[in-house]
Amino acid sequence: MKSISCRLSAIGLALFGLVAAPSIAGAQTQLLVVSGLAGEPRFEQEFGKWGTTLVDAAAKRFGLRPEQIVYLADKPASDAARIDARSTKAEVEKAIRAMAQRAGPSDRVLVVLIGHGASDSEGARINLSGPDLRAEELASYLNAFTTQKVVVVNTASASGDFQQPLAGKNRTIITATKSGSERNETVFGRYFVQSFAGDVADTDKDGRITMLEAFHFTQREVERHYKDANHLQTEHAVLAGDQELARGFYLVAASSAPTTAASAEVRALIEQRQQIEARVEALRARRASVPAAEYAKQMEDLLVELALKTREIRAKGGS
Repeated sequence: MKSISCRLSAIGLALFGLVAAPSIAGAQTQLLVVSGLAGEPRFEQEFGKWGTTLVDAAAKRFGLRPEQIVYLADKPASDAARIDARSTKAEVEKAIRAMAQRAGPSDRVLVVLIGHGASDSEGARINLSGPDLRAEELASYLNAFTTQKVVVVNTASASGDFQQPLAGKNRTIITATKSGSERNETVFGRYFVQSFAGDVADTDKDGRITMLEAFHFTQREVERHYKDANHLQTEHAVLAGDQELARGFYLVAASSAPTTAASAEVRALIEQRQQIEARVEALRARRASVPAAEYAKQMEDLLVELALKTREIRAKGGS
């Protein structure tokens, strides 16, 4: 009985910590939007609308701060208030390296590519001013994120061939097409940004849009688009990589940064607590697919672990 009482007390402490205790170094989202060469005025207008809709939703609806958002586009002067720099390969690499330096170990990183793509014997790429950005090059840039969860969304034509080069641990890759052979212009980006701008994709009504929810909404809307137009569907979206990551990945606003007064030991303990919190979120995301008794047992164990870690942090002088 004493053991059960202790576990229940620990669970109560954990639940209180989840809803009430401030996090010294909570996970947040780093967002990079890259809008490439348009080629025609209608694409320039459309790509611009997709990019601004997404960054505005991230900032105004989900609370991301300016330092959490980088927006690169082919013509920065067209929207100087939002666009940070021109979307060249060098600027993409620069932006990712800067994000990796400021990202916390548990941060989420979302990279969204907008534009025209191609794939041939030299590999898959997205068209940018100057040298195009090849999938293998983007993969090498993303290696800077060693512990963070990374989602790459390529809305371009022929984007399917980005899946294999970008595959890796803690990554989900979403592409507008299933392969590089689907080369026609895509509408995937239009509906993907809509999933964040409106209330259409939040299927569980928890106020958050996960990557899985956004993908399923966009997939349905793309199919409807072609059906309503009575056209053969020339793009078939794919979500590859870590499916569970996609279930638990959503836009997170910046939280308090670690205080300089906190010792290295406390900061390490806080990072460990964040990892436990991430496991709690991942389990919650899988609730529908886990038997009730097993879910309850796993959640109980995680909450006890979280409570004990919180107690350890407080004993070391952390909050």
